[in-house]
Amino acid sequence: MSHHPPRRPLPLIAVHAQTAANAEQRVTELLGAAGASPGEVHTLIAAIRAGAVEGAQGEVIALDAQAPAEASAQVQEGWHRAVETISDQLAHIADRTVQQARTAAAAMETRPVTSESEPNSLPTPVDQVGEEQVQHVVEAAERIFVSLTGYTGFDRDLSAEILAVVLKSVSPEQQQDYVRQLESFAEAGRELLAQLYGKYGPDGKFADESHCYLTHQPESVVVCERLDCVPMWLEAVWNDELDAEVTLERFTKHWRFGLGPS
Repeated sequence: MSHHPPRRPLPLIAVHAQTAANAEQRVTELLGAAGASPGEVHTLIAAIRAGAVEGAQGEVIALDAQAPAEASAQVQEGWHRAVETISDQLAHIADRTVQQARTAAAAMETRPVTSESEPNSLPTPVDQVGEEQVQHVVEAAERIFVSLTGYTGFDRDLSAEILAVVLKSVSPEQQQDYVRQLESFAEAGRELLAQLYGKYGPDGKFADESHCYLTHQPESVVVCERLDCVPMWLEAVWNDELDAEVTLERFTKHWRFGLGPS
């Protein structure tokens, strides 16, 4: 019986992420100050991201003609299939980036105005979220999660603990109607959420609760909504108060890049 040597882990590029996050925040501030609505800003940034992914796809396609000339027909075919697979996945990521942004933007633009603050003003930080508000959101998240998965074996105390932190990335002006906003997000993005849980959630093809427990918890619906609306703010409150930073990182990869054809 042949034994294959262990594969080397692929290197993760982490050189430009923080610079890009800072640039995105600055662009958001400038567009908001110029009068662009939050939904429009979100859609524009997503279009730029999708365009960058398509640019990368073009470079990958160019590799198709660069297979070693002296390689066997089998190697040549393997090279072509690898380029084709990566190209298809990049196209899917670009399309999905735009689709998610439209879903998030629709929720932003349709939520009711609950304060007299300027609609394009930057979010106001939240120091603490009341227990009653946390429970309201827990119940809404559970309804959505169970309707998508049929799973009820989650940890409700953990949900409340995590949402007490995650909801700090919801501005005071949005807290009152956040449940309605979450339900609108879930309705518009039901297909994507179903894909997420179908692949990584309970009984999913790639389910691994020990690797990323959020896929088995209802608060993951809120995390998806916040990742689409205010990813940097979510990351800031999460990393400041929750220990498992890698959990959010893994879940973010599932939500942003791990859906579509497997």
